[in-house]
Amino acid sequence: MKHFKMRRLLSSFLVTTLFLSGCGLFGESDTETDSENAVNSDENLSDESGSDEPSDEATDEENSEDDEAEIDQDLTVWFPKLENTLLDYKGDGNEFAPFTRYPQFVKDDTLQMVESTAGTDVVTVYNYSDDEIKESFVRAGTYFREDFVDTGLESEQGNFQIILQKPLELGHSWESPDGSTSEITDVSVNKDLPFGSIEAIEVTRQYENNSETIDYYGKDIGLIEQIFKSDDDTITVTSTLSTQAADTPEAFPITVYSIDDQALGLDKSTVTMELETNEPARLAMAEILKGQTPDTEESQILKESTEINFMYLRQDGVVHVDFSTNLSAMNAGSGIEAMTLQGIVNTIGDYYHVDEVLLTLDNEPYESGHILLNEGETWPVDYGNVNQ
Repeated sequence: MKHFKMRRLLSSFLVTTLFLSGCGLFGESDTETDSENAVNSDENLSDESGSDEPSDEATDEENSEDDEAEIDQDLTVWFPKLENTLLDYKGDGNEFAPFTRYPQFVKDDTLQMVESTAGTDVVTVYNYSDDEIKESFVRAGTYFREDFVDTGLESEQGNFQIILQKPLELGHSWESPDGSTSEITDVSVNKDLPFGSIEAIEVTRQYENNSETIDYYGKDIGLIEQIFKSDDDTITVTSTLSTQAADTPEAFPITVYSIDDQALGLDKSTVTMELETNEPARLAMAEILKGQTPDTEESQILKESTEINFMYLRQDGVVHVDFSTNLSAMNAGSGIEAMTLQGIVNTIGDYYHVDEVLLTLDNEPYESGHILLNEGETWPVDYGNVNQ
């Protein structure tokens, strides 16, 4: 919070009065000269004392207005849409205090961010308008990459928070649909982080249970520190940004299920899927299933010409993955074909943590010379023939 120092001005009236009283000591012949000197003295005193300047109160008001004008009202400055940047927060107070954040999808008016703690991964979609930034989608336990704005999956949370709201000025407050009340409690905070001093604004949020969080939003970074306090002040949890790694992809462990050398079962191997901001998982998944990554060269499942047209989680918990039609052209017996499809279903189902996968070819039910699936028929994830 900025404090303004009151300037003390000299009183020109007192000095001028003393000077004019002294003029009576001169004779009448010096009256014209004395008058001229008095005028000149008044002008000099006025310049030195600043009596022609605005009053203390007016000056302080102008300084206050100038200070508020310095606060950038562009919300994206304080909550920017970063790309390909991993934010790592160190924490104290409990095991969930440390966490990471990664921007998964950035669009004109939305930002999808995943926050990973020791307990769970929470995906949040933030909506940007001219006046505020607010949550529009929250989903906990999400260990996969999905563009939730495009897929239209419903949020698991109904009441959201307004993160920032204009005007960005000291004392501005707002209520959020989740029942919390926020107030901008400081507009000029300098936070010393491991990589430098960051200018920030402070937002204090009060919850219905009387607990509170104090969030600090750093210029051109976003959230740089969060402090949680319980209603009785017996618990304090602090999370502070320690590193920001640019040009860094988000990493996912993937278990790939491929046919073993004897074609008697499925082998499994663990690889890492790396996705940058705005990169859909289906492209990386296709490369993995084709054996086009260094860790999957020996476990190719798809032919190089086969593509994944789309892949997403439905509201009913089933993943719908659509392949190009040449997936069914395997030139193999029914047993090999079924085992290949089981490997695909297990790999994708394991990635999404689901039990069923709907396989289609150019949005039509899967059909080959050996296998025919009905409209809407799903294929279950099954680890029964996986080699241990």
